[in-house]
Amino acid sequence: MKSFPKRSIFNPGGLGSFYFISSDQVVKLPGLVKGRVDGVLEFKPGAHWLIGYATSDSLKFNEKTQLSDHGTYYDQNLTGHYPGDGAEVQDLFSDMEQIGITYYVVFVDLLGRQRLAGYAGDLIFSADFSSEEKRYTFSFEGKTLEKAPLYPYTINL
Repeated sequence: MKSFPKRSIFNPGGLGSFYFISSDQVVKLPGLVKGRVDGVLEFKPGAHWLIGYATSDSLKFNEKTQLSDHGTYYDQNLTGHYPGDGAEVQDLFSDMEQIGITYYVVFVDLLGRQRLAGYAGDLIFSADFSSEEKRYTFSFEGKTLEKAPLYPYTINL
């Protein structure tokens, strides 16, 4: 065990963007080395990262450590707001919520650092609409056996 690492003075909180892909499009999940994915996720031919969108300042990631008789696991949750409503977004969110579809999500902080949520676990998508706020609140959430590792690779769209 050792002391916490020193941090730079400039360390803004918050997230700037995210990308996602359904886990059935991933053919190889690389290993981990000291909290970092040691290679890119390999996809089926024609598959690629999809671009997510959240209203400014609404995108958040939380990871809570849980203990059980079988060991440690993590509750991961990426949430955000999507403004407005319409047939296109309603159709997309309905498709994404189908039973059995799980996701990997790369989220990017305000300094450009990326982490991969859903590693060693399943993230499911849900979205709730509020007519009062005229927006959806969405989440990718689930239980994983690993903390969301760093993912320092280019996102190819």
